Amino acid sequence: MPVINYRVQNRIAIVTLNRPDAMNTFTPAMYREFNKAMAKFKADEDAWVCIIHANGEKAFSAGVDITTLPLDMENSTPQEQDDILSQYSIDLEGEYYCNKPIIAALHGYCIGEGLSIALACDLRIAEDTCVFCLPEAKMGIPTVNAAIHGANKIGISNILELLLLGEKRDADWAYRTGLINKVVPTGKALEAAIEWANQINTLSPLAVRLTKEVTVRSRYRQFHESELAAVPKKKSMLTSNDSKEAIKAFLEKRKPNFTGN
Repeated sequence: MPVINYRVQNRIAIVTLNRPDAMNTFTPAMYREFNKAMAKFKADEDAWVCIIHANGEKAFSAGVDITTLPLDMENSTPQEQDDILSQYSIDLEGEYYCNKPIIAALHGYCIGEGLSIALACDLRIAEDTCVFCLPEAKMGIPTVNAAIHGANKIGISNILELLLLGEKRDADWAYRTGLINKVVPTGKALEAAIEWANQINTLSPLAVRLTKEVTVRSRYRQFHESELAAVPKKKSMLTSNDSKEAIKAFLEKRKPNFTGN
């Protein structure tokens, strides 16, 4: 049984964590397959939006499978340590992954690596029974990517509450702090995420991608740097087929048929 599933439907890529018997905890093999699936979405011209969700009733993901963690890192060389750590890395969690929107559809436990993945996404929809936690410090492990993304997205005080206390927080807290965008009833996260993805896909994909890129990269750039980087792309977009189609559709009082060109 594959630990990660990938499918595309109506220009929506759905990446599914598929290790429900282990609460979708990540092993090195699952890290590899997840990175492959996200790279496939990134390169897939037929996929305009991605949704990440998980199978099973209990958890989106309860983090790393502790049983797979190496116990003798201190006896390894620096190169061996780098090789080991590279097996527990998610490309999506870097500074900037891609310009196509990514939505997390969350349910159950969203802990450790599960929450780190969610924070790396652009939008997060959670079911009302969702539980959030970053317990790494309790196990003597520093949290890096979730700390950086969390500070940018929900503020330093809120992310430090999760990081330093290591306590669980519910969906109401997550919504109040901006950790999630929307709360839905149990069993409805994927449905709500597909609804948002379909809505995004009615817009110009070229405009959506540049808008996301400017917005996300603005966290790491000065204003003038973001503006200078966006202007040439904006100019080229204005001569695109999608731009012409948008104007034509407006004048003809109909919905535009965007192609991404």
